[in-house]
Amino acid sequence: MIDSIRPEHFNPYLGYKLDPGEPGLANSSPASLSILRVAAHEVGNINQFKSQALKKGGIVIYTDIDLNLKKRGGFLAAVGGKSKAVILYKKEIDKNSPQDLHYESQNTERKDNETEDIKQRIEKEIQKITNELRAETDPEKVRKLLNTLQSLEIYKSNSSSLDLEFILGLTLDLTV
Repeated sequence: MIDSIRPEHFNPYLGYKLDPGEPGLANSSPASLSILRVAAHEVGNINQFKSQALKKGGIVIYTDIDLNLKKRGGFLAAVGGKSKAVILYKKEIDKNSPQDLHYESQNTERKDNETEDIKQRIEKEIQKITNELRAETDPEKVRKLLNTLQSLEIYKSNSSSLDLEFILGLTLDLTV
């Protein structure tokens, strides 16, 4: 006699538990849809991290999602997941002490001068890339130069709380 494949054994339902205090629903899902279910839940956690960072004046600089995959029935299924976010907050200085006020005024003057210097460097770099674009004929190099030019334009109009020195160290990929 031939044994038939029973659906409950081939595509079992997996139950999930949430971490204490974690928002969301602990719905079960079939093994065939478990990766989608767990990944969607972890993306929701990442969005919450970003929302909290925005409310508190921070910037998310790194996110990561890890899925724990195991074979369940006839499928590779997600049996758990973990999401991480690294958030950068601007340090607040206590303005009550007089020496802090003196330090802050000196620091502000120096920072304004440094910011103007960096903005001038960005302007020079934009001008240099614009001149290179006029002479370049290779489509790949033109694409890279345009990408760099877009990044510099974004950096030039930077209105975030990040220092421009930090911004200059970033590399953006604006390709779709």
